[in-house]
Amino acid sequence: MTHVPVPDAPTGVLRIGLTGGIGSGKSTVGKIWARQGHHVIDLDALSRAVLDQPGEGLEEAIARFGESYRDPETGTINRAALAELVFDDPSSRADLERIVHRHLWAEVGRLEASIASRAADGTRVLVIHDSPLLLELEHDRHYRALIAVLTPERERIDRVVRERGKSCEYVEGVIRAQVSDEERRARADVFIDNAGAPEHLDERANAALAEACDIIDDRLHAAD
Repeated sequence: MTHVPVPDAPTGVLRIGLTGGIGSGKSTVGKIWARQGHHVIDLDALSRAVLDQPGEGLEEAIARFGESYRDPETGTINRAALAELVFDDPSSRADLERIVHRHLWAEVGRLEASIASRAADGTRVLVIHDSPLLLELEHDRHYRALIAVLTPERERIDRVVRERGKSCEYVEGVIRAQVSDEERRARADVFIDNAGAPEHLDERANAALAEACDIIDDRLHAAD
């Protein structure tokens, strides 16, 4: 996996990383916090938008891979064709990752700068990154605290098969490509148990965010 430099957060922005494996419920947790008014940036959605929406990232990808990879109906990337190309070509895959990640982080920077500009002078503001590949990309050090959503593998497979229509084989392959929950436990600061029924997920998510904020406060005071 290609590692692209991550820009520092703007002055006054305190980043929290939210991560978890496929089917863990990570995005559901992010939506809970967003509904409550927290600043949540969905990095997966932004990365898809680089190729799925008109813009510099799309045109850079077309320039690299050729007009044959532009969908004639939508004008955006033909994802199926491009996926077939990069699957067997590490050089093409690395180029694609560099393009997507560079434009993704440029957009993150713009969003964070806008959030920071709306904060009162001297006020620190929390920004949560919903990032499925945070640990795989070794972005740990760019966050003040890391929260991981943990769910038993069988439940994750069942959820994705039921809710997204994917095969068991597909989900199992994605899980093997991601870091394990054991590694998430070793590298994250706070954990959300999302096993079983979701009735109390809001409560668990809010408790985890409060714990992460306490950790950040302690680290900031220790650094002063």
